[in-house]
Amino acid sequence: MSDELVSQVKTEVQRISELELEEQPSAFASVREQLEAVLNATPNSAQN
Repeated sequence: MSDELVSQVKTEVQRISELELEEQPSAFASVREQLEAVLNATPNSAQN
């Protein structure tokens, strides 16, 4: 992952950790979906 993406994920995880507990699962699911999209769009990502 690029340094920029890592930074964005760290920022988002910090933001999510400050949400109410009941809001966190859907917010983390959103991050997971974004990361999966990046991995699926990266050629040969499963082979590295």
